[in-house]
Amino acid sequence: MLLGLLVAIMSVSASGVGFIGTPTAGLEKGQWNVGVNYTYMSMDLAKTKFAGTEAGAALLTKLSINDNKIQRYYAGVGYGVTDVWEAYVQLGIADVKARMITDVPGDTETGYNFDNNFAWGWGTRYTFYEQDTVRWGASLQMNWLDTSWDDKGAGWKTTFDYADYDLLIGVGPTVDMGGWNLYGGPFFYMISGDLDIKGIDEDGVTKASSDLEADSNIGGFVGAQCTVMEKYDITTELSFTSDGWAIGAGIAMPF
Repeated sequence: MLLGLLVAIMSVSASGVGFIGTPTAGLEKGQWNVGVNYTYMSMDLAKTKFAGTEAGAALLTKLSINDNKIQRYYAGVGYGVTDVWEAYVQLGIADVKARMITDVPGDTETGYNFDNNFAWGWGTRYTFYEQDTVRWGASLQMNWLDTSWDDKGAGWKTTFDYADYDLLIGVGPTVDMGGWNLYGGPFFYMISGDLDIKGIDEDGVTKASSDLEADSNIGGFVGAQCTVMEKYDITTELSFTSDGWAIGAGIAMPF
Protein backbone atom coordinates (compact mmCIF):
# COMPACT_ATOMS: atom_id res chain seq x y z
CA MET A 1 0.00 0.00 0.00
CA LEU A 2 2.79 2.43 0.93
CA LEU A 3 4.66 1.59 -2.28
CA GLY A 4 1.49 2.22 -4.29
CA LEU A 5 1.04 5.65 -2.69
CA LEU A 6 4.65 6.63 -3.44
CA VAL A 7 4.36 5.49 -7.05
CA ALA A 8 1.18 7.53 -7.49
CA ILE A 9 2.79 10.65 -6.03
CA MET A 10 5.99 10.44 -8.08
CA SER A 11 4.33 9.62 -11.41
CA VAL A 12 1.43 12.07 -11.62
CA SER A 13 1.27 15.11 -13.88
CA ALA A 14 -0.98 17.86 -12.54
CA SER A 15 -0.98 21.11 -10.61
CA GLY A 16 -0.29 21.15 -6.88
CA VAL A 17 -3.52 21.27 -4.90
CA GLY A 18 -4.69 22.43 -1.53
CA PHE A 19 -5.28 20.76 1.83
CA ILE A 20 -7.32 17.60 1.19
CA GLY A 21 -7.46 15.78 4.51
CA THR A 22 -8.42 12.15 4.97
CA PRO A 23 -10.44 10.60 2.12
CA THR A 24 -12.66 8.91 4.74
CA ALA A 25 -15.17 10.36 7.20
CA GLY A 26 -13.85 11.05 10.69
CA LEU A 27 -16.97 12.26 12.51
CA GLU A 28 -19.83 10.26 13.98
CA LYS A 29 -23.47 11.05 13.19
CA GLY A 30 -24.46 14.37 14.77
CA GLN A 31 -20.89 15.26 15.76
CA TRP A 32 -19.32 18.62 14.89
CA ASN A 33 -15.77 19.89 14.64
CA VAL A 34 -14.13 23.28 14.26
CA GLY A 35 -10.62 23.93 13.08
CA VAL A 36 -8.12 25.86 11.01
CA ASN A 37 -5.80 24.83 8.18
CA TYR A 38 -3.08 26.32 6.00
CA THR A 39 -2.00 25.41 2.47
CA TYR A 40 0.95 26.51 0.35
CA MET A 41 0.91 25.40 -3.29
CA SER A 42 3.06 26.16 -6.33
CA MET A 43 1.92 25.24 -9.85
CA ASP A 44 2.38 25.98 -13.54
CA LEU A 45 -0.92 26.55 -15.33
CA ALA A 46 -1.66 25.43 -18.88
CA LYS A 47 -0.53 27.77 -21.65
CA THR A 48 -3.56 29.61 -23.00
CA LYS A 49 -4.71 32.32 -25.42
CA PHE A 50 -4.66 35.93 -24.27
CA ALA A 51 -7.14 37.97 -26.33
CA GLY A 52 -8.42 41.56 -26.24
CA THR A 53 -7.88 45.02 -27.70
CA GLU A 54 -4.98 47.44 -27.44
CA ALA A 55 -5.68 51.08 -28.35
CA GLY A 56 -8.62 49.87 -30.47
CA ALA A 57 -6.65 47.16 -32.34
CA ALA A 58 -7.14 43.43 -31.85
CA LEU A 59 -4.67 41.78 -29.48
CA LEU A 60 -4.03 38.04 -29.54
CA THR A 61 -1.07 36.27 -27.96
CA LYS A 62 -0.14 33.20 -25.93
CA LEU A 63 0.04 33.40 -22.15
CA SER A 64 1.93 31.23 -19.68
CA ILE A 65 1.43 31.54 -15.92
CA ASN A 66 4.34 29.92 -14.10
CA ASP A 67 5.25 29.58 -10.43
CA ASN A 68 1.63 30.32 -9.55
CA LYS A 69 1.88 30.37 -5.75
CA ILE A 70 -1.31 30.33 -3.66
CA GLN A 71 -1.51 30.42 0.12
CA ARG A 72 -4.85 29.69 1.77
CA TYR A 73 -5.71 30.37 5.41
CA TYR A 74 -9.00 28.70 6.32
CA ALA A 75 -11.25 28.31 9.35
CA GLY A 76 -13.80 25.54 8.99
CA VAL A 77 -16.76 23.73 10.48
CA GLY A 78 -17.58 20.05 9.87
CA TYR A 79 -20.64 17.93 10.62
CA GLY A 80 -21.23 14.17 10.70
CA VAL A 81 -24.30 13.57 8.53
CA THR A 82 -24.08 9.82 9.26
CA ASP A 83 -21.42 7.62 10.86
CA VAL A 84 -19.77 7.23 7.42
CA TRP A 85 -20.49 10.61 5.80
CA GLU A 86 -19.37 14.10 6.80
CA ALA A 87 -19.56 17.54 5.21
CA TYR A 88 -17.73 20.79 5.91
CA VAL A 89 -17.41 24.45 4.89
CA GLN A 90 -14.30 26.63 5.00
CA LEU A 91 -13.86 30.43 5.03
CA GLY A 92 -10.70 32.52 4.97
CA ILE A 93 -8.29 34.45 2.78
CA ALA A 94 -5.99 33.60 -0.12
CA ASP A 95 -2.76 35.19 -1.34
CA VAL A 96 -1.69 34.74 -4.99
CA LYS A 97 1.71 35.44 -6.57
CA ALA A 98 2.96 34.33 -10.01
CA ARG A 99 4.92 35.05 -13.19
CA MET A 100 3.04 35.85 -16.40
CA ILE A 101 4.86 35.35 -19.72
CA THR A 102 3.45 36.53 -23.07
CA ASP A 103 4.99 35.82 -26.48
CA VAL A 104 4.68 39.34 -28.00
CA PRO A 105 6.84 41.14 -28.95
CA GLY A 106 9.02 38.34 -27.55
CA ASP A 107 8.89 36.51 -24.26
CA THR A 108 7.71 39.35 -22.01
CA GLU A 109 7.59 38.46 -18.32
CA THR A 110 5.54 40.21 -15.64
CA GLY A 111 5.42 39.28 -11.97
CA TYR A 112 2.29 39.96 -9.98
CA ASN A 113 1.37 39.96 -6.32
CA PHE A 114 -2.38 40.04 -5.74
CA ASP A 115 -4.10 41.39 -2.66
CA ASN A 116 -5.08 39.09 0.21
CA ASN A 117 -8.76 38.54 -0.45
CA PHE A 118 -11.71 36.42 0.65
CA ALA A 119 -11.70 32.72 -0.25
CA TRP A 120 -14.07 29.91 0.66
CA GLY A 121 -14.80 26.28 -0.01
CA TRP A 122 -16.82 23.24 0.92
CA GLY A 123 -16.28 19.51 0.87
CA THR A 124 -17.55 16.10 1.83
CA ARG A 125 -16.04 12.71 2.75
CA TYR A 126 -17.62 9.26 2.63
CA THR A 127 -16.37 5.93 3.99
CA PHE A 128 -17.62 3.15 1.75
CA TYR A 129 -15.74 0.14 3.18
CA GLU A 130 -13.97 -0.86 6.41
CA GLN A 131 -11.76 -3.85 7.19
CA ASP A 132 -9.68 -4.33 10.34
CA THR A 133 -7.41 -1.25 10.55
CA VAL A 134 -8.14 0.10 7.06
CA ARG A 135 -11.01 2.33 5.96
CA TRP A 136 -11.60 3.12 2.28
CA GLY A 137 -13.38 6.25 1.14
CA ALA A 138 -13.75 9.14 -1.26
CA SER A 139 -13.71 12.91 -0.82
CA LEU A 140 -14.88 15.84 -2.90
CA GLN A 141 -13.79 19.44 -2.37
CA MET A 142 -14.35 22.79 -4.11
CA ASN A 143 -12.66 26.18 -3.48
CA TRP A 144 -13.27 29.69 -4.79
CA LEU A 145 -11.15 32.84 -4.74
CA ASP A 146 -11.44 36.29 -6.31
CA THR A 147 -8.64 38.83 -6.05
CA SER A 148 -7.11 41.81 -7.86
CA TRP A 149 -3.92 43.84 -8.18
CA ASP A 150 -3.20 47.39 -9.40
CA ASP A 151 0.12 48.38 -10.97
CA LYS A 152 0.60 52.06 -11.80
CA GLY A 153 3.12 54.72 -12.63
CA ALA A 154 3.33 58.21 -14.15
CA GLY A 155 0.51 58.43 -16.69
CA TRP A 156 -0.55 54.78 -16.64
CA LYS A 157 -2.43 52.22 -14.57
CA THR A 158 -3.08 48.50 -15.06
CA THR A 159 -5.63 46.46 -13.11
CA PHE A 160 -5.40 42.66 -12.94
CA ASP A 161 -8.47 40.66 -11.84
CA TYR A 162 -7.94 36.98 -10.96
CA ALA A 163 -10.86 34.64 -10.19
CA ASP A 164 -11.00 30.85 -10.15
CA TYR A 165 -12.57 27.78 -8.63
CA ASP A 166 -11.12 24.31 -8.31
CA LEU A 167 -12.63 20.86 -7.94
CA LEU A 168 -10.89 17.86 -6.41
CA ILE A 169 -12.10 14.28 -6.14
CA GLY A 170 -9.84 11.91 -4.19
CA VAL A 171 -10.10 8.24 -3.25
CA GLY A 172 -8.00 6.00 -1.03
CA PRO A 173 -7.46 4.41 2.37
CA THR A 174 -7.01 5.71 5.88
CA VAL A 175 -4.83 3.25 7.81
CA ASP A 176 -4.71 2.99 11.61
CA MET A 177 -0.99 2.79 12.39
CA GLY A 178 -1.51 2.41 16.13
CA GLY A 179 -1.82 5.87 17.65
CA TRP A 180 -1.86 7.76 14.35
CA ASN A 181 -3.41 7.46 10.87
CA LEU A 182 -1.74 7.31 7.46
CA TYR A 183 -3.83 8.23 4.43
CA GLY A 184 -3.48 9.00 0.74
CA GLY A 185 -4.32 8.02 -2.80
CA PRO A 186 -4.91 9.40 -6.30
CA PHE A 187 -7.12 12.35 -7.17
CA PHE A 188 -8.76 14.14 -10.08
CA TYR A 189 -8.16 17.89 -10.06
CA MET A 190 -9.63 20.69 -12.17
CA ILE A 191 -9.13 24.45 -11.99
CA SER A 192 -11.19 26.92 -14.01
CA GLY A 193 -10.97 30.70 -13.94
CA ASP A 194 -10.22 33.98 -15.67
CA LEU A 195 -7.46 36.57 -15.67
CA ASP A 196 -8.75 39.98 -16.86
CA ILE A 197 -6.48 42.95 -17.49
CA LYS A 198 -7.37 46.60 -18.09
CA GLY A 199 -4.64 49.14 -18.79
CA ILE A 200 -4.93 52.90 -19.31
CA ASP A 201 -2.10 55.09 -20.63
CA GLU A 202 -1.50 57.94 -23.07
CA ASP A 203 -2.05 55.62 -26.06
CA GLY A 204 -5.52 54.57 -24.95
CA VAL A 205 -7.13 51.61 -23.22
CA THR A 206 -5.97 48.00 -23.33
CA LYS A 207 -8.35 45.20 -22.35
CA ALA A 208 -7.55 41.50 -22.46
CA SER A 209 -8.58 38.27 -20.79
CA SER A 210 -7.43 34.68 -20.58
CA ASP A 211 -8.74 31.39 -19.22
CA LEU A 212 -7.01 29.69 -16.28
CA GLU A 213 -6.71 25.90 -16.44
CA ALA A 214 -4.60 23.17 -14.86
CA ASP A 215 -1.93 21.67 -17.11
CA SER A 216 -3.37 18.19 -16.46
CA ASN A 217 -5.83 16.64 -14.08
CA ILE A 218 -4.44 13.58 -12.28
CA GLY A 219 -2.46 13.66 -9.04
CA GLY A 220 -1.69 11.94 -5.75
CA PHE A 221 -1.45 12.84 -2.05
CA VAL A 222 -0.27 11.39 1.26
CA GLY A 223 -0.79 12.60 4.81
CA ALA A 224 -0.68 11.74 8.50
CA GLN A 225 -3.12 12.48 11.30
CA CYS A 226 -2.80 12.11 15.07
CA THR A 227 -4.79 13.11 18.16
CA VAL A 228 -3.10 15.11 20.92
CA MET A 229 -4.42 15.85 24.42
CA GLU A 230 -7.25 13.43 23.54
CA LYS A 231 -9.26 16.12 21.72
CA TYR A 232 -7.25 17.83 18.97
CA ASP A 233 -6.79 16.17 15.56
CA ILE A 234 -3.58 17.39 13.89
CA THR A 235 -3.05 16.66 10.20
CA THR A 236 -0.08 17.22 7.89
CA GLU A 237 -0.09 16.54 4.18
CA LEU A 238 2.04 16.54 1.01
CA SER A 239 1.24 16.31 -2.70
CA PHE A 240 3.96 16.11 -5.35
CA THR A 241 3.42 16.31 -9.09
CA SER A 242 5.53 16.91 -12.19
CA ASP A 243 4.17 20.45 -12.55
CA GLY A 244 3.65 21.48 -8.95
CA TRP A 245 3.58 20.59 -5.30
CA ALA A 246 1.68 21.52 -2.17
CA ILE A 247 1.98 21.24 1.59
CA GLY A 248 -0.77 21.63 4.14
CA ALA A 249 -1.45 21.35 7.85
CA GLY A 250 -4.53 21.64 9.99
CA ILE A 251 -5.90 21.23 13.49
CA ALA A 252 -9.51 20.45 14.39
CA MET A 253 -11.46 19.80 17.59
CA PRO A 254 -14.46 17.45 17.46
CA PHE A 255 -17.32 17.96 19.89
